[in-house]
Amino acid sequence: MARNEKEESIQIGFREALALILPYFRKKIWIQFRSVIWIVLYLTLFQLLVLRVPIKEAGLITLGIVSVIIGLSFFLEGLFLGLMPLGEALGLRLPQKLGIVSIMAFSILLGMGATLAEPAIAILKACGSKVTPWEAPLLYYLLNEGSDTLYLSIATGVGISVLLGMLRFLYGFSLSKVLIPSIFLLLGVSLYAYFDENLKYISGLAWDSGAVTTGPVTVPLVVALGIGISKVSEKNEQSSAYGVVTLASLFPILSVFLVGIYFSMQVPKPMLEGEFFQKEIHSTKGKFLLGGKTKEFETNQKTSSTTPNSLKKIPKGIGNHIFDAFMIALRAILPLSIFLIVVLYLVLKEKIPYPEEVRLGILFSVIGLTIFNFGIMFGLNQLGDQVGWKLPSTFRSIELTDSTKYIQNFNPKAVFTALNEDGKEEKFFYLKERKSYTEIPYREENWDQSKKIYEFTPIHGPIFGKEDNLLGYGIVLIFAFVLGYTATLAEPALSALGNAVEETTVGTFRKSLLIQSVAIGVGFGTLMGILKIILEIPIVWILIPVYLFLLLLNRLSKPEFIEIAWDSAGVTTGPITVPLVIAMGLGIGSQMGTIDGFGILACASAFPILTVLVMGILVENSRKLSLNDSVQKQK
Repeated sequence: MARNEKEESIQIGFREALALILPYFRKKIWIQFRSVIWIVLYLTLFQLLVLRVPIKEAGLITLGIVSVIIGLSFFLEGLFLGLMPLGEALGLRLPQKLGIVSIMAFSILLGMGATLAEPAIAILKACGSKVTPWEAPLLYYLLNEGSDTLYLSIATGVGISVLLGMLRFLYGFSLSKVLIPSIFLLLGVSLYAYFDENLKYISGLAWDSGAVTTGPVTVPLVVALGIGISKVSEKNEQSSAYGVVTLASLFPILSVFLVGIYFSMQVPKPMLEGEFFQKEIHSTKGKFLLGGKTKEFETNQKTSSTTPNSLKKIPKGIGNHIFDAFMIALRAILPLSIFLIVVLYLVLKEKIPYPEEVRLGILFSVIGLTIFNFGIMFGLNQLGDQVGWKLPSTFRSIELTDSTKYIQNFNPKAVFTALNEDGKEEKFFYLKERKSYTEIPYREENWDQSKKIYEFTPIHGPIFGKEDNLLGYGIVLIFAFVLGYTATLAEPALSALGNAVEETTVGTFRKSLLIQSVAIGVGFGTLMGILKIILEIPIVWILIPVYLFLLLLNRLSKPEFIEIAWDSAGVTTGPITVPLVIAMGLGIGSQMGTIDGFGILACASAFPILTVLVMGILVENSRKLSLNDSVQKQK
């Protein structure tokens, strides 16, 4: 029976609302805490116990990590309440009310908007200060003055990927029809870039960009849209629900290469540092010429190529950084939300599902992304950079530039002379700090006689034996494997994928088996990525044999295992892993003097595909043997 009177709404006070909300958010924050704490503890303990170096700015880093946990909790909840319902509603209505051309245009715009809203995309801009313009002009340009162009190219690549993914949902064609020609095209472009002076230094950035795009915004939105389209598409098969994440990580690689090829004609070729500064006489401000315009690059010639950004003194005004983080979050979330609402409300003439929840979700997304961006800036990025910067001390001597001391009123009369093992004279003096005396080596070039100040930068390492010892290298590689393995186990998206795979394969491919396969693959990939930076191996010589072998394994695998394997690479590069790994890689690269510190994410994305495909082949062979045994017993 219909009621004529209006239903009464229940009014609750602020305290009652908090009592209902707080337990829910405590649970969400606890989930994110568990996913972050183990990798943070691992990096912290490794630096303290193995590298034997204290963590600088520990209080600020702790604040940053807490901000990452809280921000990610709010951000993911906002996605669940606000953006994902919009995505699924659009997926249901688009095929019913719009033609294929309109769906294609919408898919491209959605992919672009989602990419620009990814938390990890802002990490790339922070990397620009760690590249020297004379060694890699094109890489420097793309990460600095050309960063907006870089972002747009990555977003365009994802947009094209989403378009192809939606076409797969509509028409149900196999992933291999897109995957195989795309891989051959990317490998061909990478090989071409290797023989170009400028392009070869953006190869690592291009392949890492593919990993950065498959984060907590793009994947849920694209999957939600795909699920909606799947429900109204008669040609879609269950297995085609996988594979979209893979496509979203491939085409951004190509788009970055294309942008690089365009700008490579406009930037100067790599040069020596002295050549770069040859026009400067008394100033340290160099001129960076690009496309006829003058770009200024400020640096200290003595330390610019060796001092990482995170080890410089953090500027004052945290409020300004919070405001910047808020503006980044607003520019990321608001345009995407408005676009989805406008298409649903004005184009499709549909009501917004649960409008109160959607508004709350958008608000949570902005708040969460603001806190997360601040935490990345002062937490994970700083920690990863510090560990990466000090990691080579296991096998060689490094300068601890973040521990530089300035001794006032220095008197050279305090200097002593000693003989080393080779009979050569070495000078030193004693510095009293509190109640202890420290032996400090004396170098005349560090003594500023006019100011009576002696500058001393401590030397650390090699910790395990002599310079370039094999044990030190081995420790680094073990560290890399464990880092990749543990970081993967902490990714929430992998657990969700494991549940879906176990259900799809009717228990044939167990969740635990998938998780271990992916984690081992990421471990080996991280190991290879760090080895690539330390030994300066061109990324193309790692990726070409790996991807050719993957295509061979594709021929031996079932279609559902192919799609699962290629998608598993995307879920491993989450919002926690990406900033840590990129910062660590650039830290190692800066310390080793490597021009290109990118490539770890690219390797960490390729090797889990390999391990999952191999495991899928083993699982399928085991299933066939079990069936044969059952048939034999019945006979």
